[in-house]
Amino acid sequence: MAFRPELSWEFLSKDEIEFRTLKAIRNHVAHLKEDSHYYSQILKEIDHSEIDSPDDISKLPFTGRTDLVNNLQQFWSIPFEQVAEMVVTRGLTGLPLVFILSQGDLERLAFNGALEINAIGLTSEDRVQIHLTLDGLLIAGMSHYRGLNALGINTSRVGHIPFDKQKHYIDLLKPTVLISTPSYLKVFGQRLVESGYDLPNSSIKKIFCVGESVRNEALEINSIGKAVQELYNAQLFSVYGVTEFSVSYSECAEQNGCHSHPELIFTEIVDENGNPVPDGTVGELVGTPLGVEGVPLLRYRTGDITFKLPGTCNCGRNSDRIGPILKRKSQIIKLKDKTVYPLAITGALDELDYIEDYVLIIEGKVSFPDQATLHIVAPAARLDSITVHLREKAEVSIPILISNVATINSFRGGTRREVKIIDKRNQ
Repeated sequence: MAFRPELSWEFLSKDEIEFRTLKAIRNHVAHLKEDSHYYSQILKEIDHSEIDSPDDISKLPFTGRTDLVNNLQQFWSIPFEQVAEMVVTRGLTGLPLVFILSQGDLERLAFNGALEINAIGLTSEDRVQIHLTLDGLLIAGMSHYRGLNALGINTSRVGHIPFDKQKHYIDLLKPTVLISTPSYLKVFGQRLVESGYDLPNSSIKKIFCVGESVRNEALEINSIGKAVQELYNAQLFSVYGVTEFSVSYSECAEQNGCHSHPELIFTEIVDENGNPVPDGTVGELVGTPLGVEGVPLLRYRTGDITFKLPGTCNCGRNSDRIGPILKRKSQIIKLKDKTVYPLAITGALDELDYIEDYVLIIEGKVSFPDQATLHIVAPAARLDSITVHLREKAEVSIPILISNVATINSFRGGTRREVKIIDKRNQ
């Protein structure tokens, strides 16, 4: 698939985007009623032609993860012989869910990837290395690869391989751009520097950071972002993706929030009662992915807490922009004496350079307090200072066990290093 930038709505006027969005939402609701067994029941009394503005979508029902868990195959909306690929959600906050994609969905995914890559100004002169796994039925690496391919940019699918081989491919291929998670890049960069590699003066000039926020609520670089930036002496760009949407929100060259792609997703921010909130107000991200054939969704509640940025971006795009993910409702830990969000814990830990690796394991049963245990790779002499740091920064006191890399990776089951939170409560 060749990238066709003229199909993007991002540079249209706000009025034109709203006009096209209204048509897209009407078509989407009609599609749901006709092709989705689940929504044909839920929306049978809804007349899509009576939707008068995009804001009218707030009158339609939400979809939650529980709905998907309990009725997944009722959401599948194409015959099985039309399925081109199957992917799964990450499964860090419950059981993984299987999503089916048509050939059209794969082309939509490539278009999304091309939009995000194009927005940061990559050209055919760049050399990109993807340090993400392209197996395990995960969608992120595939999305970026397809987008780069559509743009005709030189791309190497390096994935997660032993350090010596990774270093060899940096030396051999001299990438100008890396795509990976900040946690992985931090450890990899530290090892490169320790091996004598002159990383700040390497060929790497830009880094596409996925899976974790590298900015805080003020859109400033956070602690893990600073660590990566200082190691590589490169410009960082944030990307936030949602498997259920087959779409991502990504920064442009201006780095003033992550842009939505209005032809692919309608974005809402709602409060605890499901009511829309003004731009700039923190709430839950709700998305209606447009143009999806395999598993089309309506007003899907992500459980991710963020905000829309007011005004327009200096890049000229008139698409919605969101801030970083501040916390995740589905991961909230209800301890005996208080409630805490895991991202507050991981954010505090990322400030400590002497921590090599860690994983937070959450367990619990209905009607009982949750239990959280932190397994950490760090000098044993630092245990007290880590405890004090968590108490001061995250206002939490939980058991901390000094561990090793092999043990922590065994908890992850051989999955990606960037898995910092394992939620066993719904497994």
